[in-house]
Amino acid sequence: MKETSMTTFKYSVHSGYECSSKGDKRFSAFFARLPDGHSIEHHYQVNVKGYPSIEEGKGKPPLKKMSADALYERYLDLWRQWACLHPQEIEELRYRAAKCGYVLRDRFATSHVNQARALAQILNETPPPQQRDLEMESVCD
Repeated sequence: MKETSMTTFKYSVHSGYECSSKGDKRFSAFFARLPDGHSIEHHYQVNVKGYPSIEEGKGKPPLKKMSADALYERYLDLWRQWACLHPQEIEELRYRAAKCGYVLRDRFATSHVNQARALAQILNETPPPQQRDLEMESVCD
């Protein structure tokens, strides 16, 4: 049986597959939307952290008392919801991560709560398909 590599994440601008608004926007919390039409970033800042808007909550601790681990788990759950609705994009991300040394990066990340970490965890939690017929160009800079 073939061993699979673990996908990791970096706070970097130099290596890995960029999953932010400066890279593949589909994997940016500002652009990834849940069924109600709101972005993951909106849900995180407003519904999880308790602020009236993204702008008011960005870079600030949650208004609702919770541990750093609980905060990350809530953020991860938002990405899991999105991933369930976008299996093709998740498989494409898996392929692109593999082409970039199994590393996802988020150049804007300043804490452990970031899309590269959440998406790497989702890739590691979900098994890859048995066969892949995605033929794509090189995706790393």
